[in-house]
Amino acid sequence: MAVNLASKYSSKLDLIIKHGSYTDNDVNKDYDFDGVDTIHVLTPTTVALSDYDRTSTGDRYGGNQELQDTLGTYILKNDKSFKIAIDRGNNEQQMQAKQAGTVLRAQMDEQVTPAIDKNRFAKAVAGAIANGQIVEYGTSKAYDKVLDLGVFLGEHEMPEDGRVLYITTKMYKLVKSEIVLTAHTDAYGNKIVEKGYVGMLDGVPVKVVPSSYFPEGVHSIMWHKKAILGANQVTSIRKITNSENVDGTVLAGRFIYDAFVLEAKKYGVAIIAEKSKLATGNNSDEGNSGNEGGSES
Repeated sequence: MAVNLASKYSSKLDLIIKHGSYTDNDVNKDYDFDGVDTIHVLTPTTVALSDYDRTSTGDRYGGNQELQDTLGTYILKNDKSFKIAIDRGNNEQQMQAKQAGTVLRAQMDEQVTPAIDKNRFAKAVAGAIANGQIVEYGTSKAYDKVLDLGVFLGEHEMPEDGRVLYITTKMYKLVKSEIVLTAHTDAYGNKIVEKGYVGMLDGVPVKVVPSSYFPEGVHSIMWHKKAILGANQVTSIRKITNSENVDGTVLAGRFIYDAFVLEAKKYGVAIIAEKSKLATGNNSDEGNSGNEGGSES
């Protein structure tokens, strides 16, 4: 005689553990896209100093020069959505394990937040490529290459405060194996860890990122917070319990977002990469800069 053993679904879901956003605290949010999909930002062009002429009977300052400017145009191009149905019958027969709030949190952690981060990284990489701010990757002198990123930013007078270094797990291992010891005390290190950093390299906070978040061939990205515009125009999340098409709960979300390297701060981002693997122009959905560039006006 056969013995039929009972089974049941656990009331607890086995959710993937995710890090959360790597970038949200490190992007510029000064510009407002409310009500529009495009903004135009003017950057005034300063003028060189001239000698003051004490003996001139006219303009001793050297003549008036009308203030010129460049125009940066930034267009939001990512309009993403999701819709998930939790059928009442299925949920009842799975011990109501699929609670809407838990599923929604998983959707945000596993799909939405990584997509926004990857978009920001891709735009930063596209900006670094466009401006030639690339350090060639290699397995030796890894820390030296990180210092070269700082040289790129420093040569264009990007302040030290506000810089952040994103680095793949592989690259971080190379760097750490070279320097062995961190430069900060335990107390300071604990404060850094609370912010999501893993330490400091040359005074710059470091965040270790899975290589899948970066475009192919990229191993590190350093940027200044003010250089990367992170725009989230729409974050719409709905829990629908009275759907005509589904007996149960429907979760829906829509997100309009994009990222840009600001024209006046375009030298505030640099990368370590294998140049032979870099996609020319980074023209994917995530890689297209969305910045139509600066123009004289």
